[in-house]
Amino acid sequence: MRRMFVAVLATAAVAVTLAAPVAAKSFGSLYAEGELFRTFGTPATVPPGTGTDPIYTIAGSTNPDQLSVARFAPGPGSHGGRWAVYHATWVGGDPSQLITSTEQLDALVAAGDLSVVRDPIADFRCPIIPNG
Repeated sequence: MRRMFVAVLATAAVAVTLAAPVAAKSFGSLYAEGELFRTFGTPATVPPGTGTDPIYTIAGSTNPDQLSVARFAPGPGSHGGRWAVYHATWVGGDPSQLITSTEQLDALVAAGDLSVVRDPIADFRCPIIPNG
């Protein structure tokens, strides 16, 4: 089921890319479930506080490969990239550690190495697609 969803999402992303000028898209990357995914912004309106899938920015990291971390990759449990934004900040531990999953993030929060704050005003929508 997840592979089918990813295939449908990838097909939709290709169709959108072909239908719009390349300059209209700004691609980025993030981690979810330990894997790297691509993403791009959309002009969708997301009222503050209505995001459903947690996404975490990581402040204070000294790892140059650190990106945001999403709770869900495409598939079961995901709500189509309607992101509820949280800011995680290193307050102890090893800020050079690369965080690529929310399981890692949750463990670091439980250990007191990261603090997390919800930022409902920053909620947004964007798809994530396989990196490849």
